[in-house]
Amino acid sequence: MANPVWPETLHPAAVEWRLAKAGLQFRSPFTGSLQAVDFVGEHWEVRIALAGEGKRRQRSGQLDALLMWLAGGVNVVDIYHWGRPVPVGTMRGSPVVGTSAAIGASTLILTVAAGSTLKAGDMIGAGSQVFMVKTDCTASGTALTVPLVNRLRTAIGSSSAVTWSKPKVGVVCPEMSGGLVYRPGMTLPTELALIEL
Repeated sequence: MANPVWPETLHPAAVEWRLAKAGLQFRSPFTGSLQAVDFVGEHWEVRIALAGEGKRRQRSGQLDALLMWLAGGVNVVDIYHWGRPVPVGTMRGSPVVGTSAAIGASTLILTVAAGSTLKAGDMIGAGSQVFMVKTDCTASGTALTVPLVNRLRTAIGSSSAVTWSKPKVGVVCPEMSGGLVYRPGMTLPTELALIEL
């Protein structure tokens, strides 16, 4: 069964997307130099600020119910990057993964319309992940090699569909409780921290 999608009527006042790295850091107690060990399990963390509401009790009720339903990290909701719902680049149509990619890969080779482009920061979906494009790229013929900010956590087979319009990531709320603060005639602003499942 598909996850519910964040309601379009609940517009965030501000959204912060972060990529949480999976790794360890060590600082030498003698020289102060830093060493890092990097693993493949990067995941998205999304912080959403929601404005308070005046007399629109229907919207605040919808938000209150969503926050309480999400609490505890059990229920999943799909969201997309509100600041980048579609690529700045020209890639459109029905792109697919052109060459299979293994766990840990930091590039995807897509089959696209000739001349398609993606720009740094564009978001695309493939397999069960949403990826951020690392640098500008242009197709050579119909092959578009896309460098990625976050790596593949699972293998993706050739001919897998690529989503460019509002690619969604499933997130959970790890806090064990949720809800809104009410004052007479209004609800107060609130913030919500979500992590990719």
